[in-house]
Amino acid sequence: MKKKYDFVYLTNTPSFYKFNLCNEISKTHSVLLVLYGYGSEAVNTILGDSVETRFDYTFINQGDSNDRNKLKTFLGLIKLMRRIKCRKILYSGWMAPEYNLFSLFSAKKRNVLVCESTIFDTNFSGLKGLIKRLVISRMSAVLPSGKPHAELFKRIGFKGKCNITGSVGIFNKGARDIDSTKSRVHSDLKYLYVGRLIDVKNVGLLIDAFNLNGKPLTIVGDGVLANALKSKANSNIEFMGFVNNDSLGEIYQTHDVFILPSYSETWGLVVEEALYWGLPVIVSDRVGSSIDMVKDLGTGVIFKSGDKNDLQACVDKMEREHDQFLGNVKAIDWIEKDKRQVEAYLDLMEG
Repeated sequence: MKKKYDFVYLTNTPSFYKFNLCNEISKTHSVLLVLYGYGSEAVNTILGDSVETRFDYTFINQGDSNDRNKLKTFLGLIKLMRRIKCRKILYSGWMAPEYNLFSLFSAKKRNVLVCESTIFDTNFSGLKGLIKRLVISRMSAVLPSGKPHAELFKRIGFKGKCNITGSVGIFNKGARDIDSTKSRVHSDLKYLYVGRLIDVKNVGLLIDAFNLNGKPLTIVGDGVLANALKSKANSNIEFMGFVNNDSLGEIYQTHDVFILPSYSETWGLVVEEALYWGLPVIVSDRVGSSIDMVKDLGTGVIFKSGDKNDLQACVDKMEREHDQFLGNVKAIDWIEKDKRQVEAYLDLMEG
């Protein structure tokens, strides 16, 4: 007899925030998470006895996801889906040609697109654009992460159900101590960046700005640009290298403001993490969560991507209005936020 699932979630590599989301959904509905290997992403979680999962999971490709044989992976997916029954198939964007192709053969009524792409970074021109439109046409519903993501479907006239999830998953929430009477950690604000040191993160702009303003900045993370960035940074900028996600809470709580200057960021879960640990934020207008998590909640300021002067203007505004932003950060109801994200998925089962 074929095993039955409410949700089959087709995604790329293991990540803690998707695991947490699947665990929450699995409290009331059955879930199978389908993966096609491990990658170089910092969010990869090695599966084993130490990882608690209430849901089932399987790999249709073993080893490095970037070196997978796509035809074999596609055939493996077909073989898997013949062995099971499911009510909804969740497609994690259009990153995998195997999944895109499978959507053409799966019944439209059970196809759902989980979309982390925004109107800022999605191009519908050319062959790739045609493929994206074809994939979307095969969906009965979409789950965009936020408002800039939902706008993408509005622009192309999507007629199906569109449930904004409010995030890309559920991050790990450690024990924190946010004193509601304390306005800031330091009399002079201390700034923080957490992420990979690669071109798209635009950390060079951040260093240029803080070389000029002389304010304390800590950079957590590693990457191909690490040495180049260190060589041009002044003494007010400290590099901590890679820090395990489980240890970041303490670092967040010893700083006052988080900055994410990316050229392109589909969502930016790190923004949510910073807010959870009590930091107002400064983000570029190309960060996918900038509307839902910053503008709408009043938790910080948004600058024009690549504009050093606008970044500095936002730093100046943060210096003046930090306590107001901090009050809005503390007002976020994280339990309710995670509940709404799960409900966006469960709503697909209604009707």
